[in-house]
Amino acid sequence: MDGKKQSNERNRSNRVLYRTKQSTKILISIIGILIVLVFSAIMFLSGIKGEFVGYLSERYPDLSFEVGFTKIDPIYEKYYALATCLDDGTSFPIVKSFNSKEIYDDYLQYKSRNQYNSKIQEVFSGSGIESSIRSVTGGGKKPFETGAAYEQINIHLTNDGEHLAVVKEALALLAKNDIAAEKVIFTYEKDKHVYELWVSSEEYALTEEELKEKVRNIK
Repeated sequence: MDGKKQSNERNRSNRVLYRTKQSTKILISIIGILIVLVFSAIMFLSGIKGEFVGYLSERYPDLSFEVGFTKIDPIYEKYYALATCLDDGTSFPIVKSFNSKEIYDDYLQYKSRNQYNSKIQEVFSGSGIESSIRSVTGGGKKPFETGAAYEQINIHLTNDGEHLAVVKEALALLAKNDIAAEKVIFTYEKDKHVYELWVSSEEYALTEEELKEKVRNIK
């Protein structure tokens, strides 16, 4: 009986060892397949990145660009990456469609946006009300050029201070620098409420009392 029992134990151990070896082989095969798939994906995306580099070189031959790692957006069916123009520091997205295979870039749009923002921020930099302004941004319908009118300027004021006096001074600075805009939107918080004030270029000379009438409680 002892010999038979030992034989059964050996058979059981052999079966366990066999299953372990089989599991190890399967695991190694899966890992190997995953490595191949990952490597193939990296090579494929690197190829797309190369297409982006070539596209930018051809479209903007006088400029230099750096393209980041290419990613996949399965929802919008596109490949995309963040590119940067080394000549002016503009960062922008570049995209290739799954279906059309066409490549699109937003360099000119992002450059124009940065130029609009830079111009409007210069107006308030170093001014007496700079510390009363939390943020200022702006943009236009057309590509930026000196003297171009803004479609909209957004000025977010700090919570403290005399808001209408700051608004009045901000409008004076815009007029002084010949900054035209379809609308200038001031936003600020006071007494746990949020207020907005909209004006256009034609209203830069309004008095504080007239500006007060345009204030709206939005929250």
